[in-house]
Amino acid sequence: MKRALATLAVGSLAVLASACSSEDGQAEPQDSPAPSVSSSAPASSQATSDLPHSGAPAVDNPLPESTLSGDPCNALTPEQVKTALGEEASQGERDDREELGKACRWSNISAHSSFIVGFQTETEGLSSTYANAKPQVEAFTEVAPVEGYPAVTYKTGAEDPMCTAVVGVANEYAVSVTGTLGTDAEREGKDPCGPVQQVAGWVVSGLKANS
Repeated sequence: MKRALATLAVGSLAVLASACSSEDGQAEPQDSPAPSVSSSAPASSQATSDLPHSGAPAVDNPLPESTLSGDPCNALTPEQVKTALGEEASQGERDDREELGKACRWSNISAHSSFIVGFQTETEGLSSTYANAKPQVEAFTEVAPVEGYPAVTYKTGAEDPMCTAVVGVANEYAVSVTGTLGTDAEREGKDPCGPVQQVAGWVVSGLKANS
């Protein structure tokens, strides 16, 4: 079951990463049902100056990239993890992606719930999400700013039990949170996007405090 939870969370990271893998001639993970999102980093200062693009909003008050230099497993307090996943939440486990950046995953095996926090330093921030996820998913929503930073949520469809929130903390990089609430919540028809946004808010708040 732990492997199944990991696969579910990784599936959403594949949404962000697989286009980059395609560009490199690598096969997309076979267990991922998610569409692809390019994670190509800006190749030059000219490329960086072209951000944002594809309809993504500009980030007017960017956080320094150094705020994303730490361990994403330290992005949340133990109390926040328990609030999100319950008392049986696991310790954070690193789940880095070369084409995206550092990431950390937590899970509650008994509830079949999990979430993963990503520091997307190898992408073009929200621009990649707008360019690649938006055309391919059925549920893409521009939500209220998270701690003052532009944000979106998306799911592959309205009934998808997994949701991803992406917060642009600069034009060049972003924070992502992907989560699923578990089988009971899915059975009750609960939308995972609200809790995922809450976790994203905690992460960004902590980054701001340490910037």
